[in-house]
Amino acid sequence: MNGKHIKEKVYQLLDERAEEYFRYLGEFLHHPSTLGQEESAQQYYAELLQNLGLEVDLWYPQPQDMACNPYFLPCRDDYAGSPDVVGICKGSGGGRSLLLNGHVDVVPAGKNDWEDSPWSGLRKTGRVYGRGSSDMKGGLIANLMAMDAIIKSGIKLKGDVLLASVIGEETGGAGTLSMLSRGYRADGAIVPEPSDLNICPVSLGVIWFRIRVKGLAAHAANAYLGVNAISKATLIIQALDTCNEEKRTRVQHPLYCGDNHNPFNINMGQIHGGTIATSVPDEVVIEGRIAFSPDEDVVDAKKVVEDAVVKAAEQDSWLREHSPEVEWHSFCLNSGQIPTDHPLTTAVCHAYEEVAGEPPVISGTPWGTDAGAMIRVGGIPTVVFGPGPNAKAHQANEYVEEKKLLQVAKVIASTILDWCEVQ
Repeated sequence: MNGKHIKEKVYQLLDERAEEYFRYLGEFLHHPSTLGQEESAQQYYAELLQNLGLEVDLWYPQPQDMACNPYFLPCRDDYAGSPDVVGICKGSGGGRSLLLNGHVDVVPAGKNDWEDSPWSGLRKTGRVYGRGSSDMKGGLIANLMAMDAIIKSGIKLKGDVLLASVIGEETGGAGTLSMLSRGYRADGAIVPEPSDLNICPVSLGVIWFRIRVKGLAAHAANAYLGVNAISKATLIIQALDTCNEEKRTRVQHPLYCGDNHNPFNINMGQIHGGTIATSVPDEVVIEGRIAFSPDEDVVDAKKVVEDAVVKAAEQDSWLREHSPEVEWHSFCLNSGQIPTDHPLTTAVCHAYEEVAGEPPVISGTPWGTDAGAMIRVGGIPTVVFGPGPNAKAHQANEYVEEKKLLQVAKVIASTILDWCEVQ
């Protein structure tokens, strides 16, 4: 049987078993997997991997696992209830290996605006609804669909295929770092984040910051005796706004030239300060996020914020003597990229065109992903490609389209067959 007929057999099996796969996703979504509560979902995914006949490794990350990335910023010290899972399909040898990596953790569902339970896994009008359907349990099921169809078609591969379901991506990537520390590597990787079927060989980076601005407390009636930290904080905010605008024109990347006019932005998301309206506040805390280009690393991103704060402080006599403190905390996802003509990018693009009958859109991810750490820390060429829709991630009534899930599974299956080679 030639390569074309082999792929047609796999595609046919995916079509025939689609209803069963969509049911898997619905059941997967029944398991809430917010921070610290991922165990039930991971046990379910591990069972699916075992049912494929894969060798399954389930373990609990440890804080020391994160040492492989010196820029990792922990949001917790204990990973009880949050295991990682990897399923291994050993090849006969002589082919390239492929890692299919996705995260099982999801953001909180929120309290309002859901038409049904966030954990319903409801299917209607060609969609599967639930928290994590798009971001990114749908992608994890697409990985499993691709491998299941290959195995049930009786196809033997030369290269190994690893299916990983990790925790902690929404809080900085602890699960992927633990996986890398455990020694898992491959010649290439696909991360099926909700990319709206775009093929993304580049991933921007994201890091969170906290800036403490000191003032001097006083009664409002004697405000001249104090220094208002809120007023001083506005100087820092204005400086970051200016920096953000400069960054928009200064930092550019060829795969980030579409509708998003400032993908590498600085966003100030929270501000805290003061105790009561009749007192001059003595401290303000600004919390924010900076996104950075695949051409930049974490050090570059930190320097942008730190330099802006220092420059602003130099313009004010109080801030010169009471320097604002910049702290990096809780969240850091590395940026990463591989060339658009890298063999892995080419393989995924070829598979997409074969399945979809049209060329793919190649772009950068609009958010941070585990791909950055896999490239920079693990040395694994990685492409992000998944069903989406990106716009529904983290929103109420999150969903994934069944036809796109099936399309992604076919593209991944085709890539596996070409990349790992058939025995």
